Amino acid sequence: MALTDKQMQYLQGQIQKYCQDDIKTIITNEKTGEKYKVINKVDDTTQAIAVAPVKKDGSVDYSQTSIAVYGTQPGLNTSTGNAIKAFGGMTPQYSDIKKFYDKTAKKVSKHEGMISNMSGYSQSGPAVAKVAAQHKVGKITNFADWGAQAAYDHGDITKKEKAYLDKHATVYTDSDKDLTWANKGGKIPYGKQAVVEGKHDLNPIGDHDYAYAQIKGNGPDINWYIKHHQFCSGMTKAQSV
Repeated sequence: MALTDKQMQYLQGQIQKYCQDDIKTIITNEKTGEKYKVINKVDDTTQAIAVAPVKKDGSVDYSQTSIAVYGTQPGLNTSTGNAIKAFGGMTPQYSDIKKFYDKTAKKVSKHEGMISNMSGYSQSGPAVAKVAAQHKVGKITNFADWGAQAAYDHGDITKKEKAYLDKHATVYTDSDKDLTWANKGGKIPYGKQAVVEGKHDLNPIGDHDYAYAQIKGNGPDINWYIKHHQFCSGMTKAQSV
């Protein structure tokens, strides 16, 4: 069992709030009623949370422990500097994410649990992908990975890790690739690409967002894109007309 892409997208939106020390340890999705227990968090240059679903009887399902890592924090010099450094290879966030994984794995092992999911966004994407591949995490859901091709070209993501990611990772990205385009043409060399139509406007940040893709389960919400006369991966030729 693993959380869906839609659930991981929701958790991406909770990182900046629930990684703080003074925030409660239970996340409740008001739309679905789903609850998650925060079992690890970090609020530094790297922001991340590790959560496990809470069952209806109140018990915690540590077998579906999931890690979500946020991307670049605008205005934070260290974070912005890391994004710039990622032009030449792997983001310096890698060491933070590796330590966070190790600490989380140690916590859940006490409950006979496992890390079933990982998710990264923007600059954290390639680092999350690498850590997930190293530890054979079953499901990886990333959004608009920044510097992915550079990390692969530089050898920071190995061919063996790429082969694993091609089977276990899904990366959601927009067709414009306004920001990811600036680094190696926005190419993402690993995983299954789930492409949704971009905004086609002059705002480079508008669609570089974990929340931009309309997701249902483990893929784009095709019916939503048909209704709004936009295209996405998975459409048939007839549906895209």
